[in-house]
Amino acid sequence: MTPAAAPAAPRNAPCPCGSGKRFKDCHGALGPTAAVWVQRSLEQLQARDFAAAEASLQQARRLAPDEPRIYANLGTVYVRQRRYAEADASLLKALALAPDDPYVLTLLAHARQLRCAWSGLGELHERIRSVLDGDARDVRSDFNPFPMLAMPTSPRQQLAASERYARSFAAPAAERPVVSTSTRSKRLRVGFASSDFRAHPMMTLMVELWERVDRNRIAMFGYGIVARSEGPAGQRAERAFEHFVDVSEEPAERIAQRIRDDRIAILFDLNGYTRNARPAIFARRPAPVQVNCIGFPGTLGAPWYDYIFTDRFSLPERLQGFYSERALYMPHMAFPSDTTRLPPGPAPSRAACALPEQGFVFCCFNNAYKILPEIFAIWMRLLQARPGSVLWLLDTNPDAKANLQREAAQAGVDPQRLIFAPRVAVGEHVARNAAADLFLDTYPYGAHTTANDALLAGLPVLTCVGETLASRIAGSQLHAIGLPELITERFADYEALALELAIKPQLLRGYRARLAANRHTHPLFDMARYSRDFELAMQRAWDDYVRGNASVSSSS
Repeated sequence: MTPAAAPAAPRNAPCPCGSGKRFKDCHGALGPTAAVWVQRSLEQLQARDFAAAEASLQQARRLAPDEPRIYANLGTVYVRQRRYAEADASLLKALALAPDDPYVLTLLAHARQLRCAWSGLGELHERIRSVLDGDARDVRSDFNPFPMLAMPTSPRQQLAASERYARSFAAPAAERPVVSTSTRSKRLRVGFASSDFRAHPMMTLMVELWERVDRNRIAMFGYGIVARSEGPAGQRAERAFEHFVDVSEEPAERIAQRIRDDRIAILFDLNGYTRNARPAIFARRPAPVQVNCIGFPGTLGAPWYDYIFTDRFSLPERLQGFYSERALYMPHMAFPSDTTRLPPGPAPSRAACALPEQGFVFCCFNNAYKILPEIFAIWMRLLQARPGSVLWLLDTNPDAKANLQREAAQAGVDPQRLIFAPRVAVGEHVARNAAADLFLDTYPYGAHTTANDALLAGLPVLTCVGETLASRIAGSQLHAIGLPELITERFADYEALALELAIKPQLLRGYRARLAANRHTHPLFDMARYSRDFELAMQRAWDDYVRGNASVSSSS
C-alpha cells in the first residue's frame, strides 16, 4: 500500500536519523514512496515509537532493498532499544552496500562496544581513523561524534569528525544577539539548556552548583529540551533555577527566540552531540556567548560555540589548537559535584554488596562501551597476579555481561571473579563504592561522574590519561583532591601501579587516608569555592565579550 497520508520529507532539515546530513542529502536517492516510509520512521523514532519505526523501515526496505541508509536507520532503531546483535546485522548489511560509510562505521563499532563484542573491533577503529584522515567528503553520511570519544582516536580526528557533523546544523546567517553591556549594576543572565534535568549523571554533577550560585550576581535560567521529569531529581533541578521552562515541544527556532527574549547573556549547552541534543538551537545563535559544557567531553567543531568549559589539566594549552572553542578555564577543575548525594552513616558492608568478605576488590563502574580489549586484558592479568581478588563491574546489559565473562574465561580467569552490580539509586550507588579497594579507570574514555562518585565515597581512583579530553577528566579530579600520584600516562605504568597497590595494603591505606583528609581541605568537593570560581568565570567571559563588542563598535 502507499502511505499517501504520511507527511512529506523535510528536504532541507537535518535528518533525524543521526547521520549528520540534511534529509535530502541523506535519503535523496530513495524513490518517493520509500522516502515517505523512511520519513515516517524517523518521526516515529523521534517520538520513541520504536516498533512503529521498525515497521516503517521494513516497508521501505521492501521498496528499496539496496538502499544502505535504510539498513543504517534500522541499526539506529535497534541500538536505541538495546537490541545490539540485531543492530550489528543491519549495519553490516549497510556497510556491504556502502563500504566505509562514516555513520555506519561509528555506529557499528559503538554497538559492539556496548555489548563488549570485540571481534573485528580493532579493524573497525582502524577504518574509522583512515576515513577521518582521508580527504573524501561523503555526501550521504558523517561520523557520529559522541561514540568516537570512546574509540582510539586523536584530538585532530575528533575535531575533524565534529566539524563535519556541525555543518549539517548551520542555520541561515544571523547576527549575534547583542545584550546590554551595562551589567555592572545588573545581574548577569545565564541559561542552561539540557535534556537531562532528571536522574542523570549531569544532574549528579551540576545541581548543587545551581543551588549555590549567588543570585545577587547571576540570574539563572533553565531550558528543558526533553519533557520535564516529575521525579525528585527533576523537581530539584527546577527549584534550583529562578526561571525554568519546558521547551521540549517547541521547534528550534522558537526556543532560540525565547532565549533571545529572555536576554540571556551566556548560554550553556549541556548536551553537545549526545542523545536528545538539539544542536540546531545553538546554531541559531540565541545568546551572545555560548558554551560547550560537560555533557560532550570534546570539541563540537562549530563556530557558534565561543567556549568550552574546562580546566588546564583536562585541556592543556598545548592542545587548544584541536578545539574550535576557546578554553574557559576553571582554576582547579571543571567538574562540580553534588556533595549532598553521599548519604550519612557508615558505608554498606561487602555482604550487602554481594562481595566476598575477604580478598582484594578491583572496581570499575564505567559504562560497558568504555571497556576496550587492551584495558580488560590488564584487568585480567591483575586478577591472575592477586589470588582471591575480584573485579566489580556495573551490570549494564546481559550481552555485555556474558561477553565479559567469556573474555575472562579465555584469559584463564574464572568468570565468577567478575561480580556485576545492579543499578540502584544515586545515593546507594555512591555509598557502595567504599566497599571496593581500588577503582580502575578505562581508556580512552575514562571515568567522569563515576570517578567523582568513587572519590566522594573515599575510594582511590587509578587512571591513565592521553591527549583527548575524555581521557583526562579523572586525572583532573585527582589533581583537585591532591592525589596526582594515581595518574599514569602509559598502560605499563597503570598496570604496575595497580598491582603495587593491590599487594601493598599499607600503601593503599595511605592513599585512602589522604583522600579522606583532603576531602575537607582540597577544592574537588569544596562547592562554596567552586561556586565563587564559577561566578568569576562568568563575569570574565562576559567582560571579554563586552570588550570585543566595544572594539568592533568603535572601529566600525
